[in-house]
Amino acid sequence: MKRVLLLFFIMLFAIPLLAQQEHETKSEIKELTEFHDVIYQIWHTAWPEKNVDLLKSLLPDVEKGFSKIKAAQLPGILRDKKEKWNEGLKKFEASVNAYKEAATKNDAQTFLNAAEKLHSDYEALVRVIKPMVKEMDAFHQDLYLLYHYYNPEFNYDKIVSTVESLNLKMNDLMNVKLSKKLEARQEKFDAAKKSLKDALDELTMVVKKGKDKEAIDKAVDKMHSKYEELEKIFDWVLIPK
Repeated sequence: MKRVLLLFFIMLFAIPLLAQQEHETKSEIKELTEFHDVIYQIWHTAWPEKNVDLLKSLLPDVEKGFSKIKAAQLPGILRDKKEKWNEGLKKFEASVNAYKEAATKNDAQTFLNAAEKLHSDYEALVRVIKPMVKEMDAFHQDLYLLYHYYNPEFNYDKIVSTVESLNLKMNDLMNVKLSKKLEARQEKFDAAKKSLKDALDELTMVVKKGKDKEAIDKAVDKMHSKYEELEKIFDWVLIPK
């Protein structure tokens, strides 16, 4: 009976921790995702139909949705994106204000232009938090835990298992071919992927040699830097000038 109670309390505390970890490693902001319903109506119905009345009717939803986005907290995995997020948020706020101003004027084209800019800045904000390549997102989820938790704690067993997982995800990433929209970046993307793989191979060898904290720290830092270099390949589409 005591054993059953012990297992019950372990599970009771473990479930919230697992849920928190899942939230921390998910590259998503719920409020931004929810706003897509409003953007969809604006961009796929009101804008192509030049339906100014519909655009005006959606203003309260635009303002309400933006307020939620502005108040949203970035999950841990996106902590390195905070500067880009804040920059994109300022541009998006300017678009919301322009949309609000357009609603007060009797100028259909001004309103349509404001709606187009709102859509563009929303898309840019989404791209700040969501990697252009899903395989990068999968790789980053493991890297985040390794870099911010397992290695600082020097949880060697977790480091070993995460490095194994990273190698599997690296295989998927190495096979990625960019979409036609991004194909001009393929050569730089491939070169950055190769550098990341080399850093991961180095970390793998270091980890296999044993619990050399200093060597593992150095290898993890190097791999993290190489991942950041890979992300920079797409900086040109994150927040358009």
